[in-house]
Amino acid sequence: MTADPRWTTQRPPVIGARAMISSGHPLATEAGLRTLRNGGNAFDAVVTAAAVIAVAEPGTNHVGGDVFALCLPAGAADPDAINASGPAPAGLTIDAFDDEIPPHGINAATVPGAVSAWQAILDRYGSIGMADALAPAIEYAQHGVPVDPDTAQAIANAGPALAQHPASARSFLPNGAPPRPGSLLYQPDLAETLRQIARGGADAFYKGPFADALVRTSARDGGAFTPRDLAAYQCEVLPPLRTYYRGLEVLEQPLPSRGFLVLEQLNIAEGFELSALEFGSADVLHLMAECKKAAFADRLAHVGDPKWNDIDINRLIGKEFAAQRRMSIDPVRAAQHVSAGDPSAVGGDTTAVSAVDAAGNAITFIQSVFTSFGSCYVVPGTGVLLNNRMCGFSLDPASPNVFQGGKRPIHTLNTYMVRREDQLVLLGSSPGGQYQVQTNFQVISNVFDHGMHWQAAIDAPRWYHNEETGDLMLEDRFDPAVLTDLENRGHSVRREVPFSVYSRAQGVMLDPDTGARIGATDPRWHGQVLGF
Repeated sequence: MTADPRWTTQRPPVIGARAMISSGHPLATEAGLRTLRNGGNAFDAVVTAAAVIAVAEPGTNHVGGDVFALCLPAGAADPDAINASGPAPAGLTIDAFDDEIPPHGINAATVPGAVSAWQAILDRYGSIGMADALAPAIEYAQHGVPVDPDTAQAIANAGPALAQHPASARSFLPNGAPPRPGSLLYQPDLAETLRQIARGGADAFYKGPFADALVRTSARDGGAFTPRDLAAYQCEVLPPLRTYYRGLEVLEQPLPSRGFLVLEQLNIAEGFELSALEFGSADVLHLMAECKKAAFADRLAHVGDPKWNDIDINRLIGKEFAAQRRMSIDPVRAAQHVSAGDPSAVGGDTTAVSAVDAAGNAITFIQSVFTSFGSCYVVPGTGVLLNNRMCGFSLDPASPNVFQGGKRPIHTLNTYMVRREDQLVLLGSSPGGQYQVQTNFQVISNVFDHGMHWQAAIDAPRWYHNEETGDLMLEDRFDPAVLTDLENRGHSVRREVPFSVYSRAQGVMLDPDTGARIGATDPRWHGQVLGF
């Protein structure tokens, strides 16, 4: 179906003949492009960009965060899935919590996985060392990084929580107040930690001064981190999950990522002729939202850390199970409560970076501390802000995602690749918590069901279904009559401002005919895409 002209965009994608990198921050994209121009490959460029964005945009990600990535070396049959999600401290027990897991402080954090991922990517696929990859980030941390308006506002919003911890205030509240847009933010402690990693690799982080500092401050502040929690950590390299959507192969992150939800939503949607329906119509929005509800109900009922949970994930992303779930969808009425399916009855805040280089190496990568400023806890003397991934656990004893020491929570982080007849055509990801998998589902459908070009697919208005409130949130660019129609179908519709910042997609498309690298970035944030 030809794209409706209402959903085209005046923002053309960026096209490069040889290489392309897209990220959520201009300074990170520029550093990655510089690496590509100096002879580095896509993997080198993404690690460089990831380190810079940890310095430049600390509210969304940091060295104390986690990483998921799909890495496809040129000529490889399949990508590797990098899973750098850390576990809870092994000695932490559920008795440490009352009615909820704290959003801030030392007991909000799991073992940070990002540095292990950087090391694994460079060791396996890179052409430069850690010192070269981290050099731009060290420069910005030591000599100051310009504060953009979004980061200034994020620091101001998190200011009261950051002020509770002296090391956090030292890092992000210079002179006791949030920095102004355009001012320089200096992070000398972080610069020194990055230098240690540059010299000694991941071991300098997990077995060196940072680990010592984390264990020391953890004991002081009522945490449970031990040297073994850090020294034993190693990111995983796993096969990706996959399904086929209208003849296209879609690859995603394995558990404990929520990436399987993108595949399950696509599988359920495949039974509906979305391409025959008008983009932005009540019919399309209703069906896609109901697909989302079904998939999310399955996550809550069945999915936890695969090391602790024996669910067969291939059943959840299988076509037979999707057909079962599709039968539960009323094509004209919204479900007020969605029960999980039975897979046993069938057979077997964040930043995104993507890059493709001249040789055809490709990587889509996502890095996060979870919510804005994560735990708001900077490890004293290190400049490292810890994540608050512990909030991803449930305290319900019946949940497969219930907290336990040494276990990993289910992660919102996910990245995807799409291939046609074994040829890579699209790779991307999006920050946005519970909305990440919903965004990726919509963007893929925009391209392959509605014929949008890559930038238009990202610019197009989005819907989001909030699993806590049950609201169907729609950007206020859809036809008002469509919103009324959805309300009449039983949806609890909440209007959002245009270009609402619940997700911020990035990625690269490859033209199979010309070989061009086509980059796009979300207007909902200050991302940038560059190529040559």
